[in-house]
Order: sequence, then C-alpha cells, then structure tokens
Amino acid sequence: MPEPAEGPHAVTPDARQETLDETPPFVTEEREEPKTASIKNPQDTTQQHPGTRKPTNASKASELVPGALRNVGVYLPPELLAQVKDAVYQERTTYADLLIDAFEAVQNKQIAKEFATETISTKSGMPRRAPRKRGEAGIQIQLRLDGLQVAWLDEKVTEFDAPSRSALVSAVYKLYIQASLG
Repeated sequence: MPEPAEGPHAVTPDARQETLDETPPFVTEEREEPKTASIKNPQDTTQQHPGTRKPTNASKASELVPGALRNVGVYLPPELLAQVKDAVYQERTTYADLLIDAFEAVQNKQIAKEFATETISTKSGMPRRAPRKRGEAGIQIQLRLDGLQVAWLDEKVTEFDAPSRSALVSAVYKLYIQASLG
C-alpha cells in the first residue's frame, strides 16, 4: 500500500475512516414527497358560473392607491364622438383633459337645462308628463380619471339629475363643442 502523501491536503487513514462512517445527510433524512393535488369530492366544490364573481373584501389597486388612474367608460353618440376625436386631435389632449376643459367652459345652468324636465300643459289643465331625457345609444370611450375625479363626476350626475355619467359627459361635450364651433 503506498504511503499517504504529506501536506495540507493529505488524507490520513483516520480521516478516510471518518469519511466512510459519515453518511450523507440526504440519505439519513426522510425525503418529503411532493404534494399532489388532492382530489376533491364533487359535493364539496361549488360551481362557478360565467359572469359571477366571488365577493371579496379586497378592493381594486386603482381604488387603494391615491391618485391612481382608472378607466371610466362612457358612451357617446357616433356624431359627437367624431367631433370629440377631432377636438382631441386638434388640441393634442386626452378625452379626460377635454372633459375638464368642457366643464370649465360650460356654465352650470346650461348643463342643468339639458336635464330639466318640462311639463306640457293640456286643454284640461292637467300637465302632461314629459319623458325624461336619456343618454343616447353610442360608442364607448375610456376616460382615464383618478378617484377624486370620478367622485366629482358622480356628484355632478346627482346635482344635475342626469340619468347617467354617459348622459352628463355627452351633454357637456356637446355644449362645449357647439360653443367652440359657433
């Protein structure tokens, strides 16, 4: 048997024996089996129907972060949408900024007049009920608004008794564009 080498890396017979006696840690420990998906009893699961959502306590991130923008969909009649797109392009702005400019330029009494119901008198004197003005069918656009802007817009819907956000936004855009054209 050859003599063991001497030096810092030399292996002594005692060291060889210690190495043989030790067993690698992975062999002595029990291996943890990978967990597989358990098969659930069909009676324990609830079916999810398309279009239904689970109620959650968590809010959208855009609602939790102050100043975060979110998309607010509104519908505009096709002719008005074309005019709004032209105005956005001409002024190099966004739908939201154009709406802010429109609210600043149009007077509140003009907006209120758009949603005022008028009664029609008859020969008998009993007023005829006037149909409430509704928003028109249209094409959806997305306004990028933060939470404060959405809350302000919703207050205006209530203030002017508008049937919807879309109806209010449509009326304000229409009044603004009419004023800028005329």
